[in-house]
Amino acid sequence: MNARLAWLAIVACLLVAPAALAANAAPAAASPLVRTADGRLLAPEIARIVERGELVVAMYQTDSPPFYAQKDGVLRGIDIDLAQAIAGELGVKVRFDRTSATVDAVVEMVGNGQADLGISRLGRTLRRSQMVAFSTPYRMLGHAMLIHRVRFAEKYGKQPLKEALRSFEGPLGVIANTSWVEFARRDFPAAKLQPYPSWQALVEAVRHGEVLAAYRDELAVREVLEQDPRLALSLRTVTFTDAQTALSVMVGVRDGTLLSFGNEVIAMQASRRKPEERRMKP
Repeated sequence: MNARLAWLAIVACLLVAPAALAANAAPAAASPLVRTADGRLLAPEIARIVERGELVVAMYQTDSPPFYAQKDGVLRGIDIDLAQAIAGELGVKVRFDRTSATVDAVVEMVGNGQADLGISRLGRTLRRSQMVAFSTPYRMLGHAMLIHRVRFAEKYGKQPLKEALRSFEGPLGVIANTSWVEFARRDFPAAKLQPYPSWQALVEAVRHGEVLAAYRDELAVREVLEQDPRLALSLRTVTFTDAQTALSVMVGVRDGTLLSFGNEVIAMQASRRKPEERRMKP
């Protein structure tokens, strides 16, 4: 009996040994990380930026204060500060590429891999979500209308404003190739959308009654009357409390680690604000 058990033990060892040897000989899985010249192990997109020495940020060529604007040859604004913060945490400089002639072109540039990030007062839309990934929002802006008083009254008479807006079907101006085309189509399906090449052109169109109203964020709409209070005689503003735009950084669909990194920087910036600033509406 003992001889039989000994023989079985020998057979078992012979069967197990080759499998163990094969397991030990199996090559280790290749690491998804990249080792940089300074010896660090980084995600591919982070290594790409670090080795290049700069973060390439796509930005619309037309200024849009207070988010980004050039003054005395220097770019300043909320979006500029955020891009520089991300680059600073990566230990590289930032280069702004402002060759995009439209806001949508900024998004396409990121989606095509021509820039690491896109930052240009960019709102999140379903169309854009098919090309790029969105960071967590760094600002929330309410939707608003700039309305031509006379033309609006001619069309809707004494109808209550809320009812008129709920069934709005007149000509509504938007900035072409921006998120506002999609927002207006969704929020006012019966409106006749008329795109304009710039915000300035759109404001002029409202002033001259070419459209009943312009649709954009409350910050831009309020600024029109703040800059020229006389326009309040012919124009009025309406802010929608139930509609907001989430401004986000746009990142390439393959750059998941860069997206997470950007989210962390946004969270850090939010936590560093004073308590009263965090409660303020943008």
